[in-house]
Amino acid sequence: MTKILLCGDGNGAHVFTALATQNCGVQVNILSLYEPVRTQWQNSLKQGATLKVVREEKDTEESFEGNPVMVTDDAKAAADGAKILVFMNPAFTHDAYLNALEPYVTESMVIIALPSQPGFDFAIRKAWGDKASLVDVVVFDTLPWACKMSEIGKNARIYGTKDSMYGGISAKSKAKPHVTAALELVQRCLGQTPELRVTRPKLGALMSTLGLQIHPGIMYGQWGKWDGKPIDEVPRFYYDATVDGATYCERVSEEVLGLGKKITELFPDVDLSSMVSLKDWYLNTYGPEIGDKTSLYTILRSNAPYASFKHFVKEVDGKYVPDFNVRYLTQDIPYGMIPVRGIAEIAGFPTPMMDEIIYWAQRCIGKEYLVDGKLTGKDIPETSSPQACGITKIQDIVYA
Repeated sequence: MTKILLCGDGNGAHVFTALATQNCGVQVNILSLYEPVRTQWQNSLKQGATLKVVREEKDTEESFEGNPVMVTDDAKAAADGAKILVFMNPAFTHDAYLNALEPYVTESMVIIALPSQPGFDFAIRKAWGDKASLVDVVVFDTLPWACKMSEIGKNARIYGTKDSMYGGISAKSKAKPHVTAALELVQRCLGQTPELRVTRPKLGALMSTLGLQIHPGIMYGQWGKWDGKPIDEVPRFYYDATVDGATYCERVSEEVLGLGKKITELFPDVDLSSMVSLKDWYLNTYGPEIGDKTSLYTILRSNAPYASFKHFVKEVDGKYVPDFNVRYLTQDIPYGMIPVRGIAEIAGFPTPMMDEIIYWAQRCIGKEYLVDGKLTGKDIPETSSPQACGITKIQDIVYA
């Protein structure tokens, strides 16, 4: 039986486990480095519970059931016999998982990141050194579903499934039959949707990761001019997105595309033409679900699967203040925007919108990344930027 090592234990991991088990009959070994969730999931297995995932979309409902073979923090046991590693965990945990797995890296392993972050490739190189050349890496720009685990190891729900997901891969890896086979297997695990479209060079896919283009801009638009006074109602994250927030997202997207163009000017043999604007990504991914496709602003405020998502807040005397200690800043800045900003710095490409957001965000989360226009802050070593890995030449990024 084919074994898949699944790194992570959150919402996506629950959904993937049930779908993979029912759709493909594969053995899913879960590597969990978060003790509270790991223990509860292990207890659920001991009690004989079966993980059930319900997909509720477009007035229809279907369910999937299936358990992992193991939920463990023993990387050796989890990796034993597994040639496909699916990363479905937050970026701030990538280093811990990669370090735990380093002794067990073998040739012809395939890593599939669902999703990745721009610094994922740098994190692999930092953790595995020369061993990084033994594996093939495929990166995708987002999680396959809008989903939520309601009871650890027992229940989860899918609220929306993307029609397609765009992935990136190196030309060398794309030509390998075992990589193609791994992708075909993961597609069968997911089902017909989302369709996995591996159409981009890995660098283009990494730079186009959605978290850095969406979440920080919406946060900055909502809270950048906040006066510090508690508010009466919790705003919806997407459906109450501000005009400023949508504009910030668009400008970050334009900077990402501009950086791609700069790289192709420096290296004409590198094709990044498959990179698309944030608006086009939404239209390609969610087309039928979007109520108003006029602009990015209207798209954010009418994309049905994300209607109920709200900003993270803290309650104060019956009112609310923003909670900045959330992944939209603590993850999407150091592991999303900072790595792309780092590539831009090495390439000599200006990113004024990213800089503005980073200066604001680092104050909100008590970090220091950007100082006088350079990524020389004291907290850069915590990021997955090229600067944190000692990379100083753009060719070492482009041709990795």
